[in-house]
Amino acid sequence: MSQLPQPLYNFVSRFNQQYSNLKLADINNEQLIELMTVQKTEVNNLFMAGLGASTLILRLGAVILLSKKLKDGTPDDDALLMKQILDNLRENLPSDTSWKVIWSVTCPEISPWRACITPSKGQQSLMEQFITFRNKYVHGYISLREQHLSKIAAGIVTLNEMVNKTSQLFSGTKIIEQKEQFFFVEKGNKVPLHPFMQKGTKDGLPYVFQGLYNNKGTAEFISTYHGDLEKQDGSEHFESVFKPMRKALKGGAGQIFDHSNRIAYYSECFVGRDKENQAILEWATTKNDHNILPIFSSAGMGKGALIANIIQELSGKEINMPVLHHFCGSGIQNSLHATLYHFIIQGKKQQLWKTDNEDILRKLNRLPSKYTDLIMLFHRLLDECFTPSRNNTTGNLAIILDGLDEAAVAYPQLNISDWFNIYDENGEAIDNWKSVSNIKWIFTYREGFYCFPNIDTNTTIALLQPLIGLSAVAAKDALTIYNPSKEFLRDIDVSFNPLLHIESIKIINKSILNYTSIKKNSLEFVDNRYSWEKCISKTNKELLCVDLVDQ
Repeated sequence: MSQLPQPLYNFVSRFNQQYSNLKLADINNEQLIELMTVQKTEVNNLFMAGLGASTLILRLGAVILLSKKLKDGTPDDDALLMKQILDNLRENLPSDTSWKVIWSVTCPEISPWRACITPSKGQQSLMEQFITFRNKYVHGYISLREQHLSKIAAGIVTLNEMVNKTSQLFSGTKIIEQKEQFFFVEKGNKVPLHPFMQKGTKDGLPYVFQGLYNNKGTAEFISTYHGDLEKQDGSEHFESVFKPMRKALKGGAGQIFDHSNRIAYYSECFVGRDKENQAILEWATTKNDHNILPIFSSAGMGKGALIANIIQELSGKEINMPVLHHFCGSGIQNSLHATLYHFIIQGKKQQLWKTDNEDILRKLNRLPSKYTDLIMLFHRLLDECFTPSRNNTTGNLAIILDGLDEAAVAYPQLNISDWFNIYDENGEAIDNWKSVSNIKWIFTYREGFYCFPNIDTNTTIALLQPLIGLSAVAAKDALTIYNPSKEFLRDIDVSFNPLLHIESIKIINKSILNYTSIKKNSLEFVDNRYSWEKCISKTNKELLCVDLVDQ
């Protein structure tokens, strides 16, 4: 612990001293109840110390990782990073969750700093556990009462791990001041923390950036030692950091989205679709004029899981086929305009666009903001610039867009048929555009919520139009990996909605619910007015409202 830098050492020491005084290392439930009754003030002080230390660890760690990222790169390197920095630090008042996001997007994939933000299967990450407990305790949803015993005990464990495990990331490091600015020093490397850590005007101590207020005109800082607040002119330092990001994002350069977490989640849900998977792979790896594949089904049938698996298999070492992919989600992610930016930048990062054409190169460096101009640029990239690499065993390129119905609801003025038109300089459609046969398009949507355009190059695969529920045998087979109870498998209609049942089993396995307490037919609640994501969320809420058993 002596290797921890100031002021973190003080916070950690304070928590550990109180933890030791309360003799919490080997405490049982009865002893903890007695503590909460007899020494309520001391237990509350322990939590305040733990929350203070953990909050400092979160803020300080996020600032260090962000500063490292900004020091090593340029605003043009990673549009997604820029967008997330702006969204979480400039456009919104940063919360603990915002700082967690900054930690996540700026942390290298291979780094000990990722452990605390990486969830184990079916559980929150340590950082998420801390934020959840902190919010519930501070706002009074969890209190020092016997009925909250299990949550209090879990909170003590979480804070102890945050304070004594995550704090070790800072072991052997220093925060030093040079020329009125603070630096993070680790193994001889010095990272400037300005402007996200600044010197207090009265006490000279390090203050961490808290947020922009008063229409972005005021920057607020909080003392890392005492929690005091200071304010300064927001434009003085921060606009020099944020302005180049905003400028690069202005033309759409920032509309690129990271779907890795979604693909990882979907991969866990891919079950019982071997025939459908094989049919898509066979079609995608051949060349023919019918190169557009629409896939539709009702909510929860597994379109997303199927698509995630296709993306992984096509781009894997065996096939090694480039894939541009997008999952419609929420907000700007649903916009077909933003999706085009995303595809173009994805292709640029994968080095798919090979050209010496100065006009195309100029537009790639500064993507056109007008929708029809962007469509025409995408046509040129596909027609003129895509050249398969020698490692590409098929010579094909896959373009995959999941959730067209979401895009149609959010942005009804945009339609996928727009992408297959040719436009004049005024943005008027003058003809149809047909992509070459080695470009393979895959689109998914919910049946009845979207009408896919009748394009001459559409293809038909009976297994996918529509994608129906799993057979009872296949579904029950697939669900066995989640160790459901015999009662669960006996009572459910597994062919009804496989994803719903998988999610339900996950909840049950997390001991949130006791199976015997679930009312008959609760698992069959589906509201088809919503997307599968909202459907699952709504269903889980429904389950949680049914005769909950406090574990």
